[in-house]
Amino acid sequence: MNQEKLFVGPGARLRARAWTRGLAPSGRVILVSESGVWRRFGSGVQRALKGAGLHVLTHLLPSGEAAKSWDSIEPLLTAMLEGGLGRDAALIALGGGSVTDAAGFAAAVFLRGIPWVSIPTTMLGQLDSGLGGKTGINLAGGKNLAGAFHRPAAVVCDGDVLKTLPPRERVSGLGEALKYGLAFEAKLWSLMVRDWDKLAAGDARLTAEIVRRGASWKRKIVAQDLYETKGPRELLNFGHTLGHALESAAGLGVLRHGEAVIWGMRAALRLSVKRAGLSPANALEADRFLAGIPVPVPRRLDPHRLVAETKRDKKVRAGAVRFILLRAVGRPVVKPVPEAEILAVAQELLS
Repeated sequence: MNQEKLFVGPGARLRARAWTRGLAPSGRVILVSESGVWRRFGSGVQRALKGAGLHVLTHLLPSGEAAKSWDSIEPLLTAMLEGGLGRDAALIALGGGSVTDAAGFAAAVFLRGIPWVSIPTTMLGQLDSGLGGKTGINLAGGKNLAGAFHRPAAVVCDGDVLKTLPPRERVSGLGEALKYGLAFEAKLWSLMVRDWDKLAAGDARLTAEIVRRGASWKRKIVAQDLYETKGPRELLNFGHTLGHALESAAGLGVLRHGEAVIWGMRAALRLSVKRAGLSPANALEADRFLAGIPVPVPRRLDPHRLVAETKRDKKVRAGAVRFILLRAVGRPVVKPVPEAEILAVAQELLS
């Protein structure tokens, strides 16, 4: 499948003629969002789509992780069917990661797949979840356990929508950006550490640069390994193994995804020293910076439960939990880690 087109810049979401060109031969699309995002941005995007000559249906999913369930997806699929959409129609997903994950999944399974466009309205979405074509919903056993690889035809990253982000959502997005720096680009890591206060305060120019570089890394790696079978795409999960475990154990919605990834990166740094040869001095320096970011951690969690959660991770092979670790900043490697070492680092960080 061809790489998705990327549209970045202030007001990009309103330039629908550019990113819908050739998208839906029938001229019919469904705009999928959730109530909070719809109040802020929905009508503007709807008008832009109509201005591009498209017939627009709308559908709202529940907010947050509740969007990513069978109970939410079935009404969306039914609305698409009853609205007369065919394989020559398209879906537009406007929202954060939960909306793009769920709506993208609906696009993947409706009539065995229709085109879709991702308009992520969070920094996390513009850096990660809104790109790459991983779509999915949650099951009782954990996050994103049902899904499909279905790349969007276009990703629209509009810096204007980030101006309204609350502080926790901004930190969550920046957590994912820090992942790209630590795992792939030492210069990006250094830039973020140096200018963290500006980023946290919402500096528009700097935020746009971080989004552009992070999105470029995501697209570059996905292009090498769309279905996560060759290895490169797995490296995008740095910080996610224990991060996802913490997110699930805390209860869906208690922690923001990027907050959990920050915690997971701290765990991976410790394991990298022992398992991948990362310099203890480099690990300590990076950990001190991450520890200074205000991330809530539910310290009453049982570390043994976190270890159990890691066994459900999609990177488990032959019963061994595989971590993305660092040989150095910008040099990731995949290594199996024994349960005892996972437990030790979890106990240390939760104490």
